[in-house]
Amino acid sequence: MSPQLSPEQTYGRRASIVPGVTLFRTRVYRDPRGALTVGEFSNEVPFTPQRYFMIYDVPSIESRGEHAHRLCHQYLVCIRGSCRAIADDGTHREEFVLDSFDLGLHLPPMIWGTQYRYTADAILLVFASHSYDPDDYIRAYGAFIEERRRQGL
Repeated sequence: MSPQLSPEQTYGRRASIVPGVTLFRTRVYRDPRGALTVGEFSNEVPFTPQRYFMIYDVPSIESRGEHAHRLCHQYLVCIRGSCRAIADDGTHREEFVLDSFDLGLHLPPMIWGTQYRYTADAILLVFASHSYDPDDYIRAYGAFIEERRRQGL
């Protein structure tokens, strides 16, 4: 008979000061066989993922992201090492330290996202709501601010 698993820590979600951005902490279970973290897409990821990608081997001086999406949601989990993520709506900005595999950051559309300060061993897993579409990206911050203004955001 397998040992009964019980949650190790509190899990849940915290809304960011950037409207629409949410930091999730998934459940972690430990027993003599090891540890397990579980996230349910219907509870922790507020969209149906259509693709995923992983970012790794990033030199510590480099930043990634530095864009917004018009339609695509993203959910970021640093599954190894750590990195910092910034969410910015043009008015509010918050920085997050993604340093645990049980933390997930939801970035909805029309939020400027930047990731930086990757540790040498960092692996950032990103779930995306849409297939890759270069026209969904806003790559210039000024254009992002202007598009938010035009949309009344």
